[in-house]
Amino acid sequence: GIGGLVLALCLDQQYNQNSKNSSSKPPLPIHVYESTSAYTANAGGAIGLYPNGLRVLQNLNDTAPKLLSQVREAGCDYIYRRWMRHDGLEVAVAREDELLPDLDDEAGDDDVETTAATATATTTTAADSSTTADADRRPRRGSFGMFSNRLSGRSLLSTTTTSSPRIETELQSLGIRRWKYQQVLYEACIEAGIKIHFGKRLQTAITTNDSKTVLHFKDGSKVTTSLLIGADGINSKVRNYVVNPTSDEEKQKSLEEFMPEYTGVTCLMGCANVPFMRGICFPSSATSKCHACYYPTKVPKDEVKEEEDNADKDKYEMVFQIYFPSPIERPDTWRTLTPDEAKVECQELAKKLREDGWDEQFLAPLESQSLKGVLRVGLRSREALDVWRVGGGEDESVGVGRAVLLGDAAHPPVPYIGQGAQMAMEDAGTLSLLLGHFCPLDGDGDATTIDLSKFQDAMEVYEKLRVPRTKTVLGSSVQLGKTQQKRADSILYNAWREFSIKAQVWAYGTLPVMRPGAAFNYHAKVEEALKELETTL
Repeated sequence: GIGGLVLALCLDQQYNQNSKNSSSKPPLPIHVYESTSAYTANAGGAIGLYPNGLRVLQNLNDTAPKLLSQVREAGCDYIYRRWMRHDGLEVAVAREDELLPDLDDEAGDDDVETTAATATATTTTAADSSTTADADRRPRRGSFGMFSNRLSGRSLLSTTTTSSPRIETELQSLGIRRWKYQQVLYEACIEAGIKIHFGKRLQTAITTNDSKTVLHFKDGSKVTTSLLIGADGINSKVRNYVVNPTSDEEKQKSLEEFMPEYTGVTCLMGCANVPFMRGICFPSSATSKCHACYYPTKVPKDEVKEEEDNADKDKYEMVFQIYFPSPIERPDTWRTLTPDEAKVECQELAKKLREDGWDEQFLAPLESQSLKGVLRVGLRSREALDVWRVGGGEDESVGVGRAVLLGDAAHPPVPYIGQGAQMAMEDAGTLSLLLGHFCPLDGDGDATTIDLSKFQDAMEVYEKLRVPRTKTVLGSSVQLGKTQQKRADSILYNAWREFSIKAQVWAYGTLPVMRPGAAFNYHAKVEEALKELETTL
């Protein structure tokens, strides 16, 4: 998955690029064991990438210097964020760059922001540097932001001068097909020399008596490791091991069939080549418990016909994600649909939505002949953990192998705030920095290994940073999802909610609930935590 591939690149950056590895030694071997047999096109729907997640890719400038630009090329920027009623009425609209952090506010707080600002400046000549800087400035933060500018002495009339904060446009939110993002990450891993092993679905993880872990895969193979990092999703087998580490294989197998709870909501997602709005749109029904998300992304280059190459409408496709209550749990139907199944399913849903008064612009993708990549999935939930690691304690005699979780394995999300993938990417960036700090390369012997004697120290800081962070952001997602469902229950509540959205966007420039997720700088938080740790020693 995405979290594992990003982690592999972060570890390569930390150990094989940043570390002073002896030229006589080979690079630290990094292995990714992938459950799927291969990465395939048109699989897995689409996702949004936000500034906090994109920052992790931006910081991989040694391992994969072109990665961020390649991801941006494969996706489509969100220009606006729209909240709409199902009948097409626009409730509120915000510029998506409202979610970008202000460089001027953060410059000097940490080296990452300073470096980013310097890099932006050095790409321009003296003659055009002021123009480029002005292009990244504009009044922000809604009416309250303008009032704050007035109090601080900034002009309310200026729109592109240095009176407005500077923003990092390279981190603008975007929409991308999941398989395309996965493909870019995979190619970067291969170029970096990272080993990807396909068809390795984990069955059990068993600890040994020498602080190592044996992984048993369903194909009958097994691998022994000194450090296991589980990025294996909501049904994580590594999570079973972290919660119940044991050398008893039968006990581990008894935990294998655990199934997270179904929430009663099903999502139908896919895409089609239809006219699109530049930005992400959230229509919500005032009469039924159904809401949706629409955003544009790019058609793969090999699918764009040469004679249409200059027609922008043929270079983009509209992604749809429609959520609706479905009390009956049917996991056998949660999968990628065949073209015939997708056509029938989408037409039936379009008919129901039309009867409910949905605007035709929201139905067009469902009834398009270009419909593809349609996936039906039930939303499941599982409690987040407070402890994400096991092994490496002072009492090594217990022989528990070291393991740690990241992403959905530790904190399964619901998709209403778009931060599930970003949290996994932040986890990967944070974990690699902390391992690099506390667990340096081991200089003894011919093989390249890492010194895990301070593994617990690294994990204590990791959990201190990540557990409250993920609970706060993903907790906001849960609450946002509940408000979407409640809007159809009460005319008064729906009217209040629409008024609230309008007022918040007017006052703050966007919904404030989005900012804590998107404007976060994981690297700065790690540096801050390490400095705080140094002062207490």
